[in-house]
Amino acid sequence: MEPCTCNGAARRQRIPQAQAALWGRIVMLENSVSKQQVAGDVVISVSNVSKTYKLYPSHQDRLKEALHPFRKRYHTEFSALHDVSFEIRKGESVGILGRNGAGKSTLLQLIAGVISPTRGSVSVNGKVAALLELGAGFNPDLTGRENVILAGTIGGASDEEVMKRVRVIEEFADIGIFFDQPMKVYSSGMYARVAFANAIHVDPDVIIVDEILGVGDAKFQEKCHRKLDELRSRNVAILFVSHSVNTILAVCERCILLDKGEANLIGSAVEVVNAYHGLLYGRPSAELGKGRRPSADGPGTLGFASGPAATTSPIVEWLLNDTTLVDRISTRISYNKDHFRTGSGQARILDYIVVVGEETDARVIRRDADIEIYLKVKFTEDVPEPVVGLAITKIDGIHVYGTNSRLMSLDLMPGRAGQFAVYRFKFSNELVGGDYFMNFGVSTVGGNGETILLDNLRSVAHLVFEHTREATGMINLHSALEQVTLVPTMR
Repeated sequence: MEPCTCNGAARRQRIPQAQAALWGRIVMLENSVSKQQVAGDVVISVSNVSKTYKLYPSHQDRLKEALHPFRKRYHTEFSALHDVSFEIRKGESVGILGRNGAGKSTLLQLIAGVISPTRGSVSVNGKVAALLELGAGFNPDLTGRENVILAGTIGGASDEEVMKRVRVIEEFADIGIFFDQPMKVYSSGMYARVAFANAIHVDPDVIIVDEILGVGDAKFQEKCHRKLDELRSRNVAILFVSHSVNTILAVCERCILLDKGEANLIGSAVEVVNAYHGLLYGRPSAELGKGRRPSADGPGTLGFASGPAATTSPIVEWLLNDTTLVDRISTRISYNKDHFRTGSGQARILDYIVVVGEETDARVIRRDADIEIYLKVKFTEDVPEPVVGLAITKIDGIHVYGTNSRLMSLDLMPGRAGQFAVYRFKFSNELVGGDYFMNFGVSTVGGNGETILLDNLRSVAHLVFEHTREATGMINLHSALEQVTLVPTMR
């Protein structure tokens, strides 16, 4: 398909009315939102905003309410947002976090002018470029080039500006020959590339991004983040929504936590991310399990816990006295149902318990906290030299840490068929923060020195480590900094 080369007037005549309306509301939004003046360098002001939707049981009920002579009410009201207020200034990068249905997308649509608030006011000072939905505003029957030209034309750019912008967008999107193919044949990654490239090259004062950076490969995402940093250095305000807390921490300075339509917390990104994790995973300490509880006259059962203090722990006492030998792994708060299990079956991990301070069966790990992980292992055959280990990995599979009794030069007691043992790992939280998975395993050493996996659980526990303010990356090395001296320069 040949690139569109018609002049501006001809292009405007070819623009379908619905398409023009969609571009005018989604991509170039400077005329859609309130342009009343806001103080100083504030570019977005949201004041006591609420948004309520009417929910009808059926289309017939909607019609009956509209036509009813006494205005009988057939609907119920759903409050998507309630009394939300905040301000965003030039050059600020602000994230919005919240569970599904918290009101994040509704808030972005209000700021972009796509919908109007039920109560309150939204004021925007400047041009808004919004990426509210993958492919929004694009005509799938047009090529990527034609859609970009269409966007520029509707935005009021001159022919010279449009063609210059097209070249820059084509280079940034980097989708090769597909830029001149209909967008209906694009993958989601190609859509994201063209949509993001188009939005950031319209010289916006505010850019709104709703999850779209989660689409596309790692190289393109890195390019997008560099471009966002460049926009921020040019005093462009960025409003960013993502379920990825790592992305929020990398992009945003401040953050807003939405829950059930209300702004629960507005503060630094680290503070809000930790509160978000508490909202997702926080709960009082649960019971240790659903099986039999320990009693003073419970049966004496063979058990082994690494470390002398472990034998007096009430957790160990319960694990030892629960002789039902039921697999309780799936009852744990941090259990990941999508884990992978392999091994010969000569031993089987029946249970694990994560303890952080006074909290038992924990999922959220506090900064600098001491962590204990208990493993209960049943032996189905004699294992003279068992090896017990654990590992920590990131969501993308990067191996962060791993150890086992063999690496630690510990000789564990032999495992006997029909018996079980309890093991304890203890370590301090030195991770910077984020979502991590735990692997647990039992193995032994073969005659030729090879490792034989008896039971290996990959990504069985999903733990959330609180983020630290003073470090980035994965490991907190607790660095110290001091200025040794200040030497004047020679003149």
